[in-house]
Amino acid sequence: MIFQGDLSKYHPADALMFMSQLSLNGVLSVAAGQRVLTLVFENGFLVDAHSTAGDDKFVRLLRWEKRIDEAVVERIGRIRSETGMAVRQIVGELDVVPLSDLQSTLETVIEEVLLELFLMETGTFHFTDARVAPDGAAIRLDAGALSIKALSHADEWRNFEKSVISLDREIQWRPADPISAQWPAAWKMVARMAARPLRLQRLLALAPMGSHAALRMVEQQLAAGCCHLLPVPDKAADPVPPAADTGLDPLFTTYKQALKSVMRAPEVVKKVEAVIGFCKNYYRDILIFTARQGQVIHCKRIVIDGHGGMRQQSHKGDLGAVAADPVFDAVCRSGVGFLGKVFPSPLIAALMDPPPGGECALLPVVVQPPLIMFFYACTERTYEGLSPHHYLELLSWMVAPSAQGAPGGAGGAAAGPPGASSGRPDVSTKGTAPALVRMLDRLEELPPLPAMAGRTLELLADPDAGLDQIEPVIACDQALVAKLIKVGNSALYGGVQKVGTLRQALARLGAKTTKSLVLAASARGYFLQDRKGVRAWGQSQWRHSLECGLAARRVAAVAGEVDPEQGFVAGLMHDIGKLAILLLDEEQFKAIQQLRIAEKISEHEAEQRVLGVDHPQLGHHLLERWRMPEPLVGAVRRHHCWAAAETAPRLTAVVALANHLSHILGGRSRPDDFDDPGDIDALRHALGLSEAHQADLLEKVAMDFQNVDLLG
Repeated sequence: MIFQGDLSKYHPADALMFMSQLSLNGVLSVAAGQRVLTLVFENGFLVDAHSTAGDDKFVRLLRWEKRIDEAVVERIGRIRSETGMAVRQIVGELDVVPLSDLQSTLETVIEEVLLELFLMETGTFHFTDARVAPDGAAIRLDAGALSIKALSHADEWRNFEKSVISLDREIQWRPADPISAQWPAAWKMVARMAARPLRLQRLLALAPMGSHAALRMVEQQLAAGCCHLLPVPDKAADPVPPAADTGLDPLFTTYKQALKSVMRAPEVVKKVEAVIGFCKNYYRDILIFTARQGQVIHCKRIVIDGHGGMRQQSHKGDLGAVAADPVFDAVCRSGVGFLGKVFPSPLIAALMDPPPGGECALLPVVVQPPLIMFFYACTERTYEGLSPHHYLELLSWMVAPSAQGAPGGAGGAAAGPPGASSGRPDVSTKGTAPALVRMLDRLEELPPLPAMAGRTLELLADPDAGLDQIEPVIACDQALVAKLIKVGNSALYGGVQKVGTLRQALARLGAKTTKSLVLAASARGYFLQDRKGVRAWGQSQWRHSLECGLAARRVAAVAGEVDPEQGFVAGLMHDIGKLAILLLDEEQFKAIQQLRIAEKISEHEAEQRVLGVDHPQLGHHLLERWRMPEPLVGAVRRHHCWAAAETAPRLTAVVALANHLSHILGGRSRPDDFDDPGDIDALRHALGLSEAHQADLLEKVAMDFQNVDLLG
């Protein structure tokens, strides 16, 4: 994917969030005159950034931290001037200090470059999806979180610059004010630098800390009266425009507030709410359409009065076919929104009288076939020049970038698992209980598996995929490489000789084991999401899932007829339906747990009583949505009633016994899930496990559980 744009039209935060949410790999170059900034992305994470100013700061920090001496500083300077190489690359080549020891410094430099980018008013950017080889620094920063931080820092920088009129003003320490012994060493250095008059811009660049941190320090000392600013230089002493002219454009200010809310929101629904907050100031009506299998089944209408107040109306039923409306159909097929004059639409006309003039926007905010969600907003007037439409389009990328095109281009790559938009028919709900139908509809709200998991599913589905196909997928993730080497040397798989490279670890683990371990590592984030309730429960559930996977691998190896790695994956995913319940409705999940404890009943029985549906049913449909292999789907569906398994009965029995072993031997002992000990005996008998097998199995499983943290 290659895209480009102009900073006068697109905010840098939009580009960063676009790449982060699409998990892109590549290089973003930003140019303004002779100035060039480079940002490197790996699976959507920011792993490197450099510019001339950023590299200058990097060298000063290395010298300040006594990582290098003056001779090395001079050598780096010569190499930079002769080759144009970035300082990080030069340091890596010279091997004067391991990059892995410079994580904090490198993160400061990346933040420095981001601040420089967010302060740029003009320039062009260009993204190329070319992979960059890892350099051992192991930096993986959340681009979204950094964007929010950089936005805040850039705002503070501009406010400070406005308050002092110009950063060309000189600052000087007051001789009568001694430097406090309590100050950090870097602060003392800045104070000494200001002993003689020094331009603010120069002081911030030379300071042995990030420029924003230096600015905050200067602000504090100016407020305390420890230093003062000299008069504005003649070149900066032009008459200051009236305050009304220097203020930010209200439209841009509203957009910026909405952008921050969208970027912070963890779910699509919350992101849409933030977009509505932006629209209420500029639009008359908002319609949110939900379509399934081409039919519009729900519409929420939001009517905005002249004072910004809103009232809502909800319409349900068969509201018309997407294909019957040319504009809706085109947006659905292309994944690219429509922005322009109000257009005639049978779908819209059935719900409201569109304004005779004015403009409208029709945007796809969820595109996960068979579910499509459209966002429509209209105005009664037209705009000249930069209009709310331009900012609304930018916000729409942040809501559902996987459904949108790259800036100035066609639709981007899907963010969901492989096959998610293929021609395979959706899970049928015909004849299904109403409660299950409702929950199945809500499953579409769940986020897709991480990108790494999606690629791993492709490998899992291909029995012929070998190490040559697996290694490139893993090599780009240094944390995963380290984990596989660690697992390869563990008691679970360890041999006489230690492995020290990815290739050696893969050779020891084998293709099947590696694929299942990669899936486990990449699915971990699905359980440990950054929501308080989810993360607290997710830690416990993640451990249980890993234990069940390890136990299923052992049971399959002893019982035979089931691939141990297939057993591991089935055990790992067996309770994914519980996670679905928690992600969709935390309060209902808590009610289920309270009922289970109060009445001493099994969890799936409590789920049936609270929801009318249980986690095996939800897990079954969720894995079908993810296009998991059929035996795995069947095992998840029947792991609490293994004797009734229609598909892969032996794999289902393996998972059922593994689940029991985790309950009695694992980190959260809870044997009450099986009320009848005879059921366990029948399970062991069905798998052909003798007394000797059982004793050996219990010993090995207990040992595996002691090593579960290696995988988590």
